[in-house]
Amino acid sequence: MNSIGRLVILVRDYDEAIQFYRDKLGFEVFIDSEAPPLRFVHVRLPKQKDMGIWLLQASSETQKQNIGRQTAGQPCAVIYTDNFEDEYQRLINNDVEFTKPHRSETNAEFAHFEDLYGNEFVLVELKTEVVE
Repeated sequence: MNSIGRLVILVRDYDEAIQFYRDKLGFEVFIDSEAPPLRFVHVRLPKQKDMGIWLLQASSETQKQNIGRQTAGQPCAVIYTDNFEDEYQRLINNDVEFTKPHRSETNAEFAHFEDLYGNEFVLVELKTEVVE
């Protein structure tokens, strides 16, 4: 194996999900194609071309019941930033709902927020270099 290409997030509606991830979080849509009856929508952060999120519209009742609950109350992703304060303020200004307040620890600053379906993300600025 070489890399992870996409995380999958179940959504209720493609267009409302695109609007949230693009307009509020700053993702870009890089695939939006239809192959009826399917539609493929992939978003990514502009600076990270090789990793993204596949927004997948729930089709079965089980999938619909799990929108926003795919990780059973745990965060579904961690998003890193080089400037926590600016990014945190930008998200607040875009009406993104933070569910756990900003915290500063010895090696990181972080806060938890939710997407429009209740999926939890963690915004993090590491204060020390990550060893790969």
